[in-house]
Amino acid sequence: MNLPYGEIKGNVLIMKFSTADFSIASVLSAIKIHIDVIENMGVVFLGAQTEVIAGPSPVFQPVPVVAQFEYTQKGAAKDILEKVYKTVWQGIVASFPDESCWSEAKESYAAFIAAQSDLLRARIEATKE
Repeated sequence: MNLPYGEIKGNVLIMKFSTADFSIASVLSAIKIHIDVIENMGVVFLGAQTEVIAGPSPVFQPVPVVAQFEYTQKGAAKDILEKVYKTVWQGIVASFPDESCWSEAKESYAAFIAAQSDLLRARIEATKE
């Protein structure tokens, strides 16, 4: 099976999302919907995080949101982890907001980014003096 947004390494599934499309909150909400199913497959959710890019970057640069799962049972991990991959994506689809809510969230996020930009600009100006 092709995993365009993830990979399986041994008994670990690593799924990657982009903050251009999904917040860490939406990824965790999707996992939460099916966590009982995932655990019943013998898979433990190891956690999720955003990857921070080192060094200076533009004000808005999408970063990966990475979620990891580990198969803890005996037997072939690949088939089970592929099912977990599908299950998480089902959760993403099931929990994703409708267009108007998503649009409002993106607008709020844009305002947050603009505020960060203003703060950085003010700090740079303050250090020039």
